[in-house]
Amino acid sequence: MASLERQILERVQNRIQTVNGAGSYTYDLSAADQVVFGDSFSPNRLPGVYINMVDTTTKQEAGRTVLSRYDRVLKVQVEMWAGVTASTPGLAMLEGADLFADVRRAIESDRSLNNLVRDVESIAASMDGSAAERPGLAFAVMMLTIKYTETAGA
Repeated sequence: MASLERQILERVQNRIQTVNGAGSYTYDLSAADQVVFGDSFSPNRLPGVYINMVDTTTKQEAGRTVLSRYDRVLKVQVEMWAGVTASTPGLAMLEGADLFADVRRAIESDRSLNNLVRDVESIAASMDGSAAERPGLAFAVMMLTIKYTETAGA
């Protein structure tokens, strides 16, 4: 059976792939090769999303954590890139904000990630791709803090 961490990461990918450019979404991230694990930026697919697991921590909170369980926190970095639609100053940063808002909206629409976790929190930033030596692109990065509980020894 796949680890709980793998199931969570796959669910994050699945949620992001629901961004389809319709309704309240600005971008379309629904193609299979647009939301990938562990890769670095590839300019042949824009917009593109890259999911990387940062770390997992374990803790036990007095009065909260049951002896047979562990509270865990999984940190996931989501890196996002999109082409900029015009050369207006500041537009790349704004389009990066639209991109991370789409991803955040998709994640927050299922904060339990299909009942795998207790909650997901996010911190995000956007900037002109020129700051990362990628002029003409919008860049956004989001750090997901995913809180879940796991049975000891499972």
